[in-house]
This record gives sequence, structure tokens and C-alpha cells, in this order.
Amino acid sequence: MGLSALLERTLRGVDLARHRSTPASLFRRADRCRNEGRYDEAARLVASGLRQAPNSSVGHLIAAYLHVARGRTSRAKAEFDRVLALDPHHLRALLGVARIHIEEQNLERAAAVLDRALGYYPEFTEAQALRATFGDLSSAANGRHLPKGDVGSAPGTPSRERDVLVMRTDGHVVLTRTQADRGRQLAQHLMQVYRAASVTLARAGLGPLRGAAIDTGSYLTFLVKDDDLLISATLDGDVEMTAGFAQVARLETVLRPKG
Repeated sequence: MGLSALLERTLRGVDLARHRSTPASLFRRADRCRNEGRYDEAARLVASGLRQAPNSSVGHLIAAYLHVARGRTSRAKAEFDRVLALDPHHLRALLGVARIHIEEQNLERAAAVLDRALGYYPEFTEAQALRATFGDLSSAANGRHLPKGDVGSAPGTPSRERDVLVMRTDGHVVLTRTQADRGRQLAQHLMQVYRAASVTLARAGLGPLRGAAIDTGSYLTFLVKDDDLLISATLDGDVEMTAGFAQVARLETVLRPKG
């Protein structure tokens, strides 16, 4: 091989190496390694990319995900915060911060972050599902209750049930107690909520969905999962959370198909 050919090949190799080492390419490789579980290699690639582009929201987001995967909550939150400092509307960073608040059992802060995300993008499905799953339980989780009225405030005094629905987790409707054709529409809606929330909770490492409360203002719709059944009922909005879930659980024992 002549000197000129060797020099040309060497320069071409330098150019290719330079191209492969751009921040964008490093972050792509890092994310691929992260998805494959090669966290050490991913961390090295992210660090290299951030040295070249310290204000990259992509780099800090991947760094946050790596800390989450290793259980380093405080470091993950710091990286998510860096992303939000660069882009206050960044949906993935907002969702990441919300999930950290959930892990820390600070549901009020998680709800506030999700509300912020939904304020920017109302159709953000993952945020919708996660907010519907736990958001209305934030007060009870922090040792307080929703305002009580005469109905449902005393133990053993049930609130009147509306739109009662029993269905299987495969979508098959077992029983409905609703007005006109509302049962089918309600079943479709609750199945969408259940599936989306289950996926979101699984991604957050929070386990399967066991119950949810959806606040519509005047009423609360409670959803309880037991084995392969989903049962929901809409109760007056002034019912206590604990009493509402207990009432729906009692319904489950009465309405569960025999045999």
C-alpha cells in the first residue's frame, strides 16, 4: 500500500471516529446500552457526551434513567431537574419526577407535577393514567380526608351507588347497573384506564393496580381489582376514601359470579 493510500485511509478513519463520537451518537449508543442492561457502559458514554454538550437535555435524561435503574433516587431527581431547567415543558422529565415523588409516598407533589404536565399536554396518556390512578388519594395518603357530609361519613352508613359495573380483566362485562347504554361506554372507559394505569405502574416499578378513585366533582368513581375481576361504583363525592373503597369491596363479595 502506497503512502498516499495509507494516509487517506488514516484520515478517513479519524473522520469516522470523530463522527461516531459526537454527543448525539454517544447518547444514542448510551440509550441502546441502557435498554440492554449494560449500565456501566451506558454511564461512560453519557459522561463522555455531556463533557462535549453539558447542556444536553437528552444526555441528562438518559443519566436520570440510569440512576433510576440503579435505585439512586436523589441523583435521578437531580438529573430530571437539570432537564427541566433546560426545558420546563419536558414531559419525560416531569413524569420521572412524579414517579420519584410516588416512590417517596409524596402523592400531593406527584399530583402537582402531573397536573403541570397535563396543563402543557392534556392528551399525555401516561400522565392521565397515573393521575387517575392515585391523584385523588393524595389527601388520604397524607393522613387527611376529603370533607365529609352526612352521607357516608358514619361507619356502616353506605353512600348510594351509581353506575355499578363488574367486568373481567379481559374486557368481558359480567354485570352492569347503569342507565340505558351507559354500561358499555363506561366499561370501555374503565378498561382503558385500567390498562393504561397498569402499564404505567409497572414501568414505575410500583406493582399491579389494586384500586383507584376518580374525582368528577360531585361524585367519586371507585375501581377495585380482585383477582380477575374489576368492580367499580360511583358514590357521592363527600364519601371518605376508606369508606368508599370498603363499600366497593363489599359489593365485590355480593356480585362476584358463583362457581
